[in-house]
Amino acid sequence: MTSVEHQKMLNSLATTLESQGITITHIDIAGMPEHFDEKYVNLPKPKERDGYTPDLEGMKGVLRHLGEVKTSIKGDCDIDAQLRAFTGRVMNGKDIPLHIAVPKDLKKELEKKLYKMRLYEKCKKGTVKIWA
Repeated sequence: MTSVEHQKMLNSLATTLESQGITITHIDIAGMPEHFDEKYVNLPKPKERDGYTPDLEGMKGVLRHLGEVKTSIKGDCDIDAQLRAFTGRVMNGKDIPLHIAVPKDLKKELEKKLYKMRLYEKCKKGTVKIWA
């Protein structure tokens, strides 16, 4: 079940990405519209990728961006598969960026997980961005 904390962080991630020039095209409000800016409430749910659905999708120019919110790392049994599904995507010959929002106290834990999964290089290249 999606938590209020998750949905508030998702709304915040969407707002932040829009301030970076990314137009939000899909978002999973999970039946909790009261936690979202009105402009997001009627957007469609993101499309499934390799069996997993990101929390949001957006576009900047001709490049899609994916967004995911994590309120826990250790207790999330799907996180490894989700990270692989969302970081291995290409559009127009470029890696599709993945934006991950986490509470500040989980940022280091997420960085360690990305490092162990050999995905930390994508952080250095900017195709995976952690927002805390």
